[in-house]
Amino acid sequence: MDKSEECTFERLCGKSQEAFLLAIELYNRPTIKYRVEGCAFFLCNAWELLLKAYLIKRDGNHSIYYGNKPDRTLSLDDCVKKVFTNKNDPLRQNLERIIELRNTSTHFVVEEFEGIYAPLLQACVENYDDKARELLGIEISDLIPENYLVLSVRRSLVDVEECRARYGSEVVNKMISLRSGILSSEDVENNRRYACTYVAELRATKHKDADLTFRIDKNAEEPVALVKQLVDPGDKYPYRTSHVIEMVNRSLEKDGIRLSVGGEPKAKFTSSDFQLFVKAYNMKHDERYAHNTSMDNEQARYAYSQQAVDDILSIIRQEPSCVIDRLKSEVMKR
Repeated sequence: MDKSEECTFERLCGKSQEAFLLAIELYNRPTIKYRVEGCAFFLCNAWELLLKAYLIKRDGNHSIYYGNKPDRTLSLDDCVKKVFTNKNDPLRQNLERIIELRNTSTHFVVEEFEGIYAPLLQACVENYDDKARELLGIEISDLIPENYLVLSVRRSLVDVEECRARYGSEVVNKMISLRSGILSSEDVENNRRYACTYVAELRATKHKDADLTFRIDKNAEEPVALVKQLVDPGDKYPYRTSHVIEMVNRSLEKDGIRLSVGGEPKAKFTSSDFQLFVKAYNMKHDERYAHNTSMDNEQARYAYSQQAVDDILSIIRQEPSCVIDRLKSEVMKR
């Protein structure tokens, strides 16, 4: 890049990060009712500036202008098509949905739309974090703690009849159409680059290092009762094997941690490495980590929890140079 291009590049990168932070802060502010629409606006702005900065870095200043209109820069739609050329890429499909939300938000969006779009917005936030690092070497965690990248979502069931009485049939029909269409494609189903959610759960335990402590006493000032509730396995165990491997590799790369086997550096955390952890820690038979999603008479097919990802990363961080060798030895002995 020449001096002019470098100046434009730096300005676009800075403004992109500011727009991204505004999207996060706006969505997580509890007093704002315009947060779905506002988050979509600022996320689209952040992506447009990010992709234009990347195009300048890759192809020069001229690449962000229309050939027949040299005074007009590319729209976000055109930037997306230029950078993410595979139209079936879940990341591109996610962005197209967010752009669609931004475009329709100028007309009418009701609060129940949050439950429909929140998983898409969360995936869009994570995708930005990944691509900012991959395309431009930007670490968002230098500006905002990583845990703040999780959107605070109000999850509740949508009562169609109640909505029909409140908004009328046109709005409800649009809502039903959106809800049924968002995850209708096999290409994006269960793909975290298209849609994802995080679930926080409280669990009673006897471990003394718990984050919260309580005692059950009906005469206490703040009474506590134990309840049992059915849990959707899709919420508790959102990851297939490939997703776990992808998330582990992404975290290791971000932290600059390299695995070693037999004293030699190892490029990636692989499926074989994951199976070592599964066998060594009996993950498939531990409800904290895995759930068999297959039907009767089908071959077992497992999904994994966020705790499985977190614990694997924790173990690797403690001994990256020898953990794979140690687990191989333990599994062999068994």
